Amino acid sequence: MHHASRLFGFLLLALPFATHAACTRDDAFNKMMALGQYDMKLQASLPDPLKQPDVYNEKYPRVVAFATRLAAVGKILAAEKYDQACATYDALAKDYGVDYAAQKVRPLSALEADKPAPGHCDLAEAARRSMWLTETFQKHAEASAMTRDDWQRFGKQTEPVGLMMQQDPDKACALIDTIAAGYGFHRP
Repeated sequence: MHHASRLFGFLLLALPFATHAACTRDDAFNKMMALGQYDMKLQASLPDPLKQPDVYNEKYPRVVAFATRLAAVGKILAAEKYDQACATYDALAKDYGVDYAAQKVRPLSALEADKPAPGHCDLAEAARRSMWLTETFQKHAEASAMTRDDWQRFGKQTEPVGLMMQQDPDKACALIDTIAAGYGFHRP
């Protein structure tokens, strides 16, 4: 009887995991794109620090924390750990009250169906470049005396990237490259 109660307890603990559907590559990329779109909106929502310094100072740490957490998940996604990436994206979305559907992101499957011509940028490449740009900017900001104004300018510059990646990845890659060049960043 003692073994039966242990087995029953194990089954009760395992039951929630047994019904868990695995997160696919598409699921993870769709969540990443939606959160990337939200990130751009969040950065662009920062008020002018000279006109509203108190509001700016109140919002700024939250904006930077979101961008930092989002960029960190990119490494998990790049390692193709989709379940972990989805769980981390979901936790970030929950913490910030992000409604994935409200971001109106085109699904990865639809974007990949529109195969780019050779030499053109597709969604995956645009996403890689976007993550690289954000990570490079963060490292540059940490290593130099960048101000909150610099972060706000970067947010405003990159705001159109998320939607552009959905609509025209070639233009998104060109914009990312232009922004990077403006900061003196060069992709490896």
